[in-house]
Amino acid sequence: MAQRDNTKRKRRIGFPLTLVGVITLAAVFGALYLAWWRDTAPHVLYKAYTAAPAGWDADWSMDGDTCGAKTVGTTVVESFKMEIENFPAAASIAYAGYMAGMGWKEASNGTEILAPTQGIPLPGIEALKATLNNAPGYALEYRAHFPKAGWTEWLGDGIMVGEPKSGDVMDAFQARLVVADSAVAVFEAKQGARVDFSDIYFKVGSEGFNFEVPETARNLARLYKFAQQSCDNLQMVIEGHSSAEGDAAVNQTLSEQRAAKVRDWLVRKGVSPTKIAQTKGFGASQPKVPEPPSGAVSAAELEAIRKQNRRISVTIERGCQ
Repeated sequence: MAQRDNTKRKRRIGFPLTLVGVITLAAVFGALYLAWWRDTAPHVLYKAYTAAPAGWDADWSMDGDTCGAKTVGTTVVESFKMEIENFPAAASIAYAGYMAGMGWKEASNGTEILAPTQGIPLPGIEALKATLNNAPGYALEYRAHFPKAGWTEWLGDGIMVGEPKSGDVMDAFQARLVVADSAVAVFEAKQGARVDFSDIYFKVGSEGFNFEVPETARNLARLYKFAQQSCDNLQMVIEGHSSAEGDAAVNQTLSEQRAAKVRDWLVRKGVSPTKIAQTKGFGASQPKVPEPPSGAVSAAELEAIRKQNRRISVTIERGCQ
């Protein structure tokens, strides 16, 4: 009997030791994997210089971490720098910050936007933009926090976050790498060309963008990039379309307001107003896919059709050729 009790006792002791061992091994392997990932995977790194007495962040932030004020609203960012690592040698990162009374200050690859001097306050960064170059397969997204405006939407491709001359100075910043969408259709700036953007989402019953859906900012960025890279004499017509759901008059008004909202966003980000000939709203009068009568298809199928019909369209009124 004693022998049996000892065996049982050993088993009781052995099980927790085995569990502890598994947890320990998992932690070790996890740490090794993180170290390998840190040393081999591509990363974007960034640091902020905040108003005295903080100075430069102690460590580089990376991959979505927050730099600057760890508690937003507690300080202002006076200078800034970014780096990339584990990319091909040809890859680079360029960035610029707008400061009141000083204009845009540009930098790249780990250099400071402006060299701060401890004890001498700088006006702070009111707007910022960054571009990742020669890095196939990757895209850079970033956003900033401002005490008055809050967090901006996630943007990229050199699109400005913040507002120059606003007096609202950045206090925190985040950046991340995403897989570049190689399947994005590129449309030519030829007269009569047209492209639909069904993935620019708006808040329900409102002309306000729904930036909680990442595709909204990304599709606005694609439209911005097209407008900026095309010729100076380009003229686009921005059109708003709705589904047939709801009141026709309300849908008509919303489609007009949403087209105007896209125009205003592009102009605020730096697109010349002369490139946008006009905005139009068509309500549900020009569906991309005819909507079947209620009950003819499932609710999910009907919503998929309506999603295609709720869209922003861009038509080239005057092309580059």
